[in-house]
Amino acid sequence: MDIKTLSREDKEKLYIEKQIEQQLRWGNTIDGDWEFIEKWSDEELEKNLKDTIGQLKFEKTLSFIKITLIAIILIFVVLGIIGLLVFGIEQLF
Repeated sequence: MDIKTLSREDKEKLYIEKQIEQQLRWGNTIDGDWEFIEKWSDEELEKNLKDTIGQLKFEKTLSFIKITLIAIILIFVVLGIIGLLVFGIEQLF
């Protein structure tokens, strides 16, 4: 989707949608007053829209990396515990 081809109304709707998604991601309350967007120039709206979309992409990527690292660490710990149990049982016999 190219932001430059969207109409101003579509940009405003997209900005509000992405801001709500971002607020939900952060666990904040949702703002109900979006009238300040109408006062922005087209350049400001486009810049803020790109910033919001970029922030969401960054947070999603960071979240994916965090989950991946946690999974790797858990697998490593579980395999370590299994290894300790196996070698511990072998030494008993």
